[in-house]
Amino acid sequence: MQSYDPFARYYDADFREYRDDVALYHEFARRTGGPLLELMCGTGRVLVPLAEAGYTITGVDSSAAMLDLAREQLAEAELTAQTTLIQGDVRDVHVPTNHFSLAFIAINSFMHLERVGDQLACLNTMRKALTRRGLLILDLFSPDPAEIIREDNRLVLDRAYHLDGRYVQKFVAIDSDYASQVSRVTYLYDETDLQGQVTRRTMQFTMRWLYRFELEHLLARAGFVVRHIYGSYELDEYATGSPRLIAVASPAREA
Repeated sequence: MQSYDPFARYYDADFREYRDDVALYHEFARRTGGPLLELMCGTGRVLVPLAEAGYTITGVDSSAAMLDLAREQLAEAELTAQTTLIQGDVRDVHVPTNHFSLAFIAINSFMHLERVGDQLACLNTMRKALTRRGLLILDLFSPDPAEIIREDNRLVLDRAYHLDGRYVQKFVAIDSDYASQVSRVTYLYDETDLQGQVTRRTMQFTMRWLYRFELEHLLARAGFVVRHIYGSYELDEYATGSPRLIAVASPAREA
C-alpha cells in the first residue's frame, strides 16, 4: 500500500475539523461499550473525540507520520493512558483477539483496498478482533453513476488554508472508470511561503467503490451477518440518492 507519510500534515489540515460522522460513532460506542478499534485511523480525527468521551480505543494505521500527529493530539489532551496506536497493515496487523465491542473504518478509507483479497483480509482482521456480540461499521461513499461518469480528470480548486505559516491551495482531479469501479485521484498541494516561493507536492492514489449488495456479499464471505444498511449519518434507510453507504454487521456465529 502507498505511503501517506509525506502528506500527513495536509491530511490533518484538510479533515481535522470534519465532524459530520462523529456522532454516529459516539452512538454505537454508547450501545456497545468498549473497548473500541479503529482501522485506518489517520491522525485521530474520530479516535480523539471518542477517547475524550472516556472510551478505551485502539487505532491502527500504516502511516507513521499520521500516527505521530495523532499521538501529539492525545498527549495534549492527556488521553494516552486509554489509547493504543499501532502502525501496521490492516490486512495482517496483530491486535487482541475477541477483545473489541466495536470496530470501524471511517469515511471512505476502506475504499483504498482495491482487490477483493485485500478487502477480505482486512475484514478478517476485524472479525477476529471483535467479540461474538461485537459490531462492525464500514462507512463508504454511495456511488451515483450520473456523478461518476462526469469525473474526467478535470483539475479543480478544492480548498485553501494557512498551514505552518504558509498558504496552501489544494487542487483535486478524479478520473473514474465505471467498468472497474475505480477512481484515480490526484491531489496537488501548492504551498506558498512568505517570500512567494511556491512548492508543489503531488499525491496520487486509487479508490474502488462498492455497491450495496456487493458490499453485503463481501461481508458474508468474510464471516459477518449484516444487521443494517444506512444511507446517512442520521441513520436514514439506504435508498436511491443516499449520500452514504454505511454497513453495520456482526460476526456470524459459525465464522
